[in-house]
Amino acid sequence: MLDAVRRRPLTAAWLTVLVWLLSYVVLKLGSTAGLDIDSAEQVYFAQSWQLGYGTRQPPLYTWLLLALRPDGGSWPAALEVARYAVLLAWLGGIQALARVCGGSSARQAIVLLAHLGFLLAMWRVHDSLTHTVLAAALTTWASVAVVLAQRRPGWWPLVAVLAALACLAKLNAALWCLTALVAWMGLQWRTRGEAPAAHLVQSGLVLPRAGWLAHGPWLLLALAVFAMLLAPYAQWWWAQRETTELASRIVLPDAAMPWWQPPALLALGALEYVMITPAALAAIAVALRHRGAAVRQSAGMAWLQWQSVLGLITMALMVTALHGSHFTPRWLWPVLPGLTVWMVMWACDVAETHDAVSGQSRWSGRLAALAVGVAVLAIAVSLLRWWEPERTAQRCRNCWTDRPAVAFSHALHQWHGEPLRIITGDDHLAGILVAVDGRDLSWTAVSPDLPPPLGFSATPWTCVAAWVDMDEPGPPPPELAAMTRGMWLGPIQHQTWPMRLAPHRRLWLQSVILDPAVCDRASR
Repeated sequence: MLDAVRRRPLTAAWLTVLVWLLSYVVLKLGSTAGLDIDSAEQVYFAQSWQLGYGTRQPPLYTWLLLALRPDGGSWPAALEVARYAVLLAWLGGIQALARVCGGSSARQAIVLLAHLGFLLAMWRVHDSLTHTVLAAALTTWASVAVVLAQRRPGWWPLVAVLAALACLAKLNAALWCLTALVAWMGLQWRTRGEAPAAHLVQSGLVLPRAGWLAHGPWLLLALAVFAMLLAPYAQWWWAQRETTELASRIVLPDAAMPWWQPPALLALGALEYVMITPAALAAIAVALRHRGAAVRQSAGMAWLQWQSVLGLITMALMVTALHGSHFTPRWLWPVLPGLTVWMVMWACDVAETHDAVSGQSRWSGRLAALAVGVAVLAIAVSLLRWWEPERTAQRCRNCWTDRPAVAFSHALHQWHGEPLRIITGDDHLAGILVAVDGRDLSWTAVSPDLPPPLGFSATPWTCVAAWVDMDEPGPPPPELAAMTRGMWLGPIQHQTWPMRLAPHRRLWLQSVILDPAVCDRASR
């Protein structure tokens, strides 16, 4: 068994990835929980093909879901297929990036396993972060293309296509686009007088470095492709009236905050971002390097380092300028997709150099063992999800996954007929109602920047408002009350259900029929 792993380490690493994914698939198949908030929001967005679905989330992931789900198909199945296809695309990009940066099969295997011990991938990707993972996968593959373009400029148009798609997946991917180009230009200038050894060029192992003139036409073509792909969405996005408020809704500016606090929040977020395995391997490498184990980086590794540093500096300047009081590590993922790859590759280089100098092959094996150990831990962590729903049901505030979507939909149809135009008090309710009965159209009062689905304003179906309360019935949410004030055509209908995992708590569905004019003017 160990001999087979040593002979084919990359195959063994991908088998570990397969076990990791299957552990979550089995748990989800055996779970009776409903759609989580991220999945329900995706269903809500994907009611129709549109150029934009609000200023905060670009449309690419929603388009992917619409393409994956056949007419009348299962929304849960489409959601999980999309989630894990994107996750596999990201892991494939991680391995490809290690390969183009000069990693052997064994090194690629360590990099791949190290990213199973990536804190965000160990937990949150299985129920959220869908747009973020898609953007990270695209910027990771775009990073692969940039490394290839260093020697073959013909790769630049592919970089442009992947970069544009990344921006259509997550807006912060634009920071990767900027820092990737600046890092390449800085590295190109710094190494302008260097050339690879002649015997390596003659043997075909290394291509001669292309000069500025060779890159110029391809870069101009790439910029044209990038602008052409982004222009329609960029024009739509800029025309939305909520665009000017987007930054304040995300980083939560606080003018009274000291100037040093926003970058400090970013530094803490960056530390959490590189946890667990990449940070642990890099920490070991730092200790070994103090003993004299210096290494020389390849051009690909140098570009990854430059881009990561520039990305961190750019984000620090942005949050400082905006006086941001909020920062979350997931924002770094599409912007610094190669940082963790660089950390693991560099740690392996330092360990191998240290072992060669000392004459003892100890630390390379220890780094590999650490990566494998945390990957096994990541698989074991999946078992915690079996008990998580029951634990959270006792204290959850909204209890998304405990909402009986089928019962909710049936009750609304009993009260008001079918199909319906439903204005809801939260995005989750809008999503689960559409997932149960695709004939209904839903819109939410709490996301004013999200346009209603096509046909919502023009379809002459009954217009109703619906909201959910926990434990005790209450008035509609303020946004829903403001939108429907004075337009109720009947009394409030309500029904209650005990929570499946916490029977002492109750869920209340409340609804009221509205003047059709409320739904008719939804898009105005």
